[in-house]
Amino acid sequence: MNTTELGDVLLGVDPKKRDKWFEILKHPEFKPIYNYPNWNETREHPLRKLQVIAKSKVVSVKDFITDPHNIFTAHEFIAMTDGALGIKFTVQFNLFGGSILALGTDRHKHLFDKIDDLSVVGCFCLTELGYGNNAVEMETTATYDEKAKQFVINTPTTLSQKYWISNGFKHASHSLVFA
Repeated sequence: MNTTELGDVLLGVDPKKRDKWFEILKHPEFKPIYNYPNWNETREHPLRKLQVIAKSKVVSVKDFITDPHNIFTAHEFIAMTDGALGIKFTVQFNLFGGSILALGTDRHKHLFDKIDDLSVVGCFCLTELGYGNNAVEMETTATYDEKAKQFVINTPTTLSQKYWISNGFKHASHSLVFA
């Protein structure tokens, strides 16, 4: 068996997709950095890697409907490179984008291409300081203000403060808030 055949058997990924991922992973941004010089670079490097992936168009949030295996393929290749990137990808495409895809309406469809190209970077605000991700105990409320045509989010106690992963505080332009 030659190496291509062996790769087909072991990786179980469509060779065209696999080869595209191997090309992406050759990009200079994917060169490992073992000791970041500062916190800013620690936070920015996974975002730059995610931007390389987004620019390649190898994966889309819409794949949850059209090609779910492609999402898993993305996770497998990303997991081989960088845990921080894995978290950032998971929040953007699964938690934020996937939740909007699953829970949204037609008025949210315009967001999907923006999620894919990172012109909309999201964070997933479920976890609360005092309750983790236990939605039953959650204290945060969202009340629709008819006059202002907007939701008013209220976190009434210190324990109801929202916490999120993936440097959402630094990079997110949108939040998916559970209340």
